[in-house]
Amino acid sequence: MMRRLTSQWVQVLTTSMLIAAAALSLGNVALFAVYMVIVIIAWLYWNNYPLPLSLGVTALLSLATPPIDIMLTSISILLIDNALKMGNERPWWFYAAPLAASTSLAVILRQFYIAASFTIPLLYILLISFINAIRFHTVIIELRPSRNLRINAGSELSYSLAVTTKPPLRAVVEVKAPGNLRVSPARLYLNGEAYINVSARYSLGGVKRPRLIITFTDMRGLVRVRRVVRHPRITVIPRARTAIQFARELLAQSALGAEDIREVREYTPGDPIRRLHWKKSAKLNRLIIKLLQGPGLTGPIILLSYATNPTLVDRVGEALVYLTAELLTRIPRIEVISVNRDGEATNYVLSRDNYFEIIERALGEIENLNVRLVGGGDYADVLSTIKYSIPLRIRGMVREGVIVIGQGLFVEPICNAFKERIVCISV
Repeated sequence: MMRRLTSQWVQVLTTSMLIAAAALSLGNVALFAVYMVIVIIAWLYWNNYPLPLSLGVTALLSLATPPIDIMLTSISILLIDNALKMGNERPWWFYAAPLAASTSLAVILRQFYIAASFTIPLLYILLISFINAIRFHTVIIELRPSRNLRINAGSELSYSLAVTTKPPLRAVVEVKAPGNLRVSPARLYLNGEAYINVSARYSLGGVKRPRLIITFTDMRGLVRVRRVVRHPRITVIPRARTAIQFARELLAQSALGAEDIREVREYTPGDPIRRLHWKKSAKLNRLIIKLLQGPGLTGPIILLSYATNPTLVDRVGEALVYLTAELLTRIPRIEVISVNRDGEATNYVLSRDNYFEIIERALGEIENLNVRLVGGGDYADVLSTIKYSIPLRIRGMVREGVIVIGQGLFVEPICNAFKERIVCISV
């Protein structure tokens, strides 16, 4: 409603100035006719073409009788300003260049009043653009997240981000983020403060401070300034660290006597009383016995302590921690054989007493080969050497029940070589 009233007011002002200019040029029939035609066009089509009409009206008003032309073109700045705010995608020089050319031509032709008339809107365009450019370049930008930015590697974190400017600015803002961040909306209106929704996902642990590219466009569309701002810190917990925390809780629960109940059945004479499931018995109104998972036996774990990139190094470590922690709730000791890229083996024996010390040491030995795969291989052919030499070197370690953990690229040849004798866990 307000925009419609403003548009009608501008139409009235435009036609009034054109009629006044026409009245002053009654002696020039051709110019008078042009003014009257433009009056009709401006009244009918102002809402459809505000910017071209405002510039055309300004040019015509400069032809009015001096010095009235200077007064009318000064007032026409209101028309140009309103038209720019209604929608403009052209930069400042698109409007400044023809105005400057017209001013120069008028000076050459010694039409100084006309030159002064064109100078007024030219100065307006230049001044407002300069002021906004300075403000956009010097404003302080602050980013405030709505929550603590802490995330596990591979998980997604969603939050809102407040974009604040000091001093407050009114502008249209576009936000461009790197691939690990998704922002919406990417384009929004800023009035001192604005909010965007962000989703973050990182596959590798560490403290992240990605760069956001924020583009400010003034309300008239004349000036666009791009600023680079650091995102607040995002703490990404590596998968292996998350797994160690899980292992700590799992082993603590197991140490307190937690039981792994796989099945229940009805009580029969001779069953030990300590295995009664009291809650289930009370619910079913008959005695129920807990059937527990037996500890079972497992062979050693062979850890292929190398991977092609940091993300896979983290995932191999994660798999090792989860597996060993689960096994330690069932058996007292686990043997882990860490095999490096050269086939050299290091033996570890994990128990509840030394678990966290030994597991940290084993995780620290997982090597990042830093090899980029191209078409399934690498330029130096390092992977082929490792893939086909390691199965030969660990042949003496393989026996029934052995578990092999590693990157799928390296585990697959070992699984194919020993088939059903081993259990393969690949990441």
